[in-house]
Amino acid sequence: MMGHCQVKFEADGRTVVADLPVGSGGGKSSVGTSLAVRYQANDPHVVAREDDVGGGGAAVLAVMSGGGALLFLMLSVVAAVSVVRQRRAGSSPEAGSSG
Repeated sequence: MMGHCQVKFEADGRTVVADLPVGSGGGKSSVGTSLAVRYQANDPHVVAREDDVGGGGAAVLAVMSGGGALLFLMLSVVAAVSVVRQRRAGSSPEAGSSG
């Protein structure tokens, strides 16, 4: 299954098998490859790759998502203003015409 990467490690003398978070770079490694993980002391099943912790990957994704949302919002506003202007131009009375 895509995005379903597991790690197996020792914590407090116990063997723990935990899932890496979706979007982690763990899927790029072959099965059995050693890698450094961090886990929460009170719940060793909550893990992350060492390479994924403290990096700017999440911040870059958040900024790009926010930028995309702002771009979409701006395009929507420009399209709405354009439609309103076209309607006003089409419904204005012609100057100098008499009936």
